[in-house]
Amino acid sequence: MTIDSHPGDSIVPADTELDALNKGTLDIAHNAAITWKGTFPASPLFGTSVAGPTALQYYFWYMWGEGFDLLQEMFDSKGYNVMPVAADARVPEIFLYSSVTLNTVADLKGKKMRLLGDEATIFGKLGVGAVATPSGEIYEAMQRGVIDGFQHASLAEDWEMAFQEIVEYAYVSPARQPTDVFVYYVNKDSWAELPDDLKLLVEEMYWNEGIRHYGEWTYKNTEAAATWIDYGVAVEPISSEIEEAVTASALEFYAEQAAKDPFYAKVYDSLLKWRDAYNNTYPRL
Repeated sequence: MTIDSHPGDSIVPADTELDALNKGTLDIAHNAAITWKGTFPASPLFGTSVAGPTALQYYFWYMWGEGFDLLQEMFDSKGYNVMPVAADARVPEIFLYSSVTLNTVADLKGKKMRLLGDEATIFGKLGVGAVATPSGEIYEAMQRGVIDGFQHASLAEDWEMAFQEIVEYAYVSPARQPTDVFVYYVNKDSWAELPDDLKLLVEEMYWNEGIRHYGEWTYKNTEAAATWIDYGVAVEPISSEIEEAVTASALEFYAEQAAKDPFYAKVYDSLLKWRDAYNNTYPRL
């Protein structure tokens, strides 16, 4: 079996793979769920949620819980000819990189932060001015003082972007973005043409790659933390005051969205029940 792999923009514009898959232009795609928000307002929940399930809890929600059933329900609601076959959950992002000390909610007020998606609204409730700065422009924006801080990926990835040169603090916490789930999904007709043994091979390969990837980047970021500290950046937990305030703001935001959209409420309720069941059974998982 040969899978001919192409990066975003090589066949269709990046982040438009859902429609291309639906039309049969692509057979399989691998995306962050947030890229479907324009079509499906609840899609960001399938990727992450502030103070929501951990990366592994999300992973198991897809593998054993209601994740794929709800995802398929979402696709079917608009007649999309696609289906999910596997998912991989990424490590948590850094809570915030900053050029200033952030200990209290008052420290956030009036600050300009690079924040994307729902988090722009969530932090906005705390007095933060959200700026939608592309990744490639963050370095210069911090140098020029256009932004005071930013959310981005992880210590290992961000070292390669030289972000250690422009920040004083790397605040860590899994609360803001516990994970970022990417989904492998296929055109139903293309999938139906495969024999069952190859379907199983593809599914198992992708599920196993998810766990391997999570383990690899957990290790890389653990190693990278020491490198950042040696460089002179303070790598430390975000204060409980800010973490709790962001969580409270997020809960308010999700409640507002759920009140407007029954399916959004259904997905969010499923995620919280799954998270709470795990935390009650395995408090340190």
